[in-house]
Amino acid sequence: MTNGDRITGTLINVLGGEMLLETDYAGRVSILVNKISAVNTEDDYEILFKGEKIDGRLVFDSDTQYVLDQDRRLPILLEDIGQILKKRNSFAPMLKSWRSRADLSLILSEGNSETSNYNVFVESILKRSKSEHAVALLINNEKAETVLTREQFDLDYGYKRFISDKWFASGTAEYFEDELKDIERRITMSGGAGYQFWDNSIGELSIDVSMSAVKEKIGEDDQINPAIRFGLDYRRLFLRNKMELFHRQTVLSIPDSERGQVINASTGIRYELSTFIDTAFRIDTNYETKPAPGREKTDLTYTVGLGLKF
Repeated sequence: MTNGDRITGTLINVLGGEMLLETDYAGRVSILVNKISAVNTEDDYEILFKGEKIDGRLVFDSDTQYVLDQDRRLPILLEDIGQILKKRNSFAPMLKSWRSRADLSLILSEGNSETSNYNVFVESILKRSKSEHAVALLINNEKAETVLTREQFDLDYGYKRFISDKWFASGTAEYFEDELKDIERRITMSGGAGYQFWDNSIGELSIDVSMSAVKEKIGEDDQINPAIRFGLDYRRLFLRNKMELFHRQTVLSIPDSERGQVINASTGIRYELSTFIDTAFRIDTNYETKPAPGREKTDLTYTVGLGLKF
């Protein structure tokens, strides 16, 4: 620091003239860049310097700040840095276990009307330098005056294997139930490829396209159909990484003339209240172009609740 203090931690990012550090003793700390005289990092970062993107680590030596970019030793001034983002591969040494979260909401009412409603969303992700595993579970149950108005169960597993910095091979498996839509079960197995636009300390965006096999039992009809699956995953952090905007969507196109398309989406925003707790608002969408006879095409669920990170 310019006053002679020294701070040790993990550099998360530099945005808008502020550096965000993760420390063992004070959690996240935000520091004005103009109060910093020198930075040394062990990991490589994506650095925007005078309009040029440079990959390398920061080193201070002989009263000069440098970026070590392979064989290049580029002298820079900290105030000329537009932004610093942690690269995906740099997370690998830190992520040795699953990162998980659970969004929970519960509504109970008695009196003139009796209502019970609970919604549970659990997500667990393991990222490594060349691969990623993700498991997600959604349980949605609504009951009004002893009449069941919604009962959904959705379990997903996704796998990515990176074959370059951006391209990856993908595999997914999904089990879905919705009794009120007469979907006793839907099992989807998919394999394909995807593209990672970015994955860094402030968010990620990726898409994938897969060939799928869909086994469904709807009412008395039990069949297997080929399908094409399109997936999109977006996440962006704001306000010093305390606020998160997210959108996840899958489109399952089943060529069989009786089925059409099945679209599932989850969109929302989270705000961090503490290291382990946040508040979450989420909209879950389930849309079928050709549902079972007598059933609506669209199911929308609005959820406000607490999120737990562990």
